[in-house]
Amino acid sequence: MRVITTIFVALTALSLSAQTGRREIPTDSGLVALHHFKNGKVSTREWTDKEQHWGRSFAYDQSGKEIFSYQTRRIGGHASARFSYHPNGAVSKVEVSDAPDGGIQWYKSTTTFDEAGKQIGFFEYGRDNDGIIPRIDPEPRKTVVPVYQPEVVECQKMFVNELFVVNPTPSACRVVALAKRPSPAMTGGTFTMAPGDTIRIGTYSVGEVFPTPDSAVDLDIFQVELGNTRKAVARYRIDHVQVTDEHRRHYVVIEGWTTTRSPEQEHLPGSPWDRKDKGREKPRTRFRLRIG
Repeated sequence: MRVITTIFVALTALSLSAQTGRREIPTDSGLVALHHFKNGKVSTREWTDKEQHWGRSFAYDQSGKEIFSYQTRRIGGHASARFSYHPNGAVSKVEVSDAPDGGIQWYKSTTTFDEAGKQIGFFEYGRDNDGIIPRIDPEPRKTVVPVYQPEVVECQKMFVNELFVVNPTPSACRVVALAKRPSPAMTGGTFTMAPGDTIRIGTYSVGEVFPTPDSAVDLDIFQVELGNTRKAVARYRIDHVQVTDEHRRHYVVIEGWTTTRSPEQEHLPGSPWDRKDKGREKPRTRFRLRIG
């Protein structure tokens, strides 16, 4: 009888462990990792694409309501969300870490929840283009309230947009950035990228909106070989990461190369000339690749 009781307790413990433990499920789009409450409902869900470059992490309360979401990546730097759990399987803490591949910007935060999924704490720290997070006033000033309070008009906030180009392909390439409104933060220029490299083009700020990068800069991205030869133009997609409510990073991710040429290609001013038969000269052409 004691043996039967021991076996029953062991099987019960294994059943509860299977419910609340981590379970990975391969899908057509990538890998999904699930963590469950003791009642069998999903507590957290973590998705990563097949290339293990991009993903997203979610947390839920016991009613199925989403209480946390964050985009993750393992390219162009990193972004991760690490979960800790209560004994009932509910999320107790989420630790976020985010930083680009290059630059002085970085960000971390910790969010805590009770067993019912209610947020009970939050702390963040890091550095962005405006300085240290959270902001610290080195000389706190005593506020003097006047007898008459005039109407206060809230000024429009300037949202910060950062632009990066990511080259996960095995080919070197060159990026020519033409700023539409040049500024110290967005000067434009020409950049050479090695395979697997990430570059930061610059930043642009707009009042309380996050416009797409094509509003601030034109990009010309082409594959190169030895001798500065242009081989093909880039195929790409645009992803973004929301760092804070007022700060977004845009990533132009090169997915491949296109060699098709058309009669409408522009001549590249000042480039070398290809020598042809009979002394004729023909300028090299460039492919104008506009974002959007």
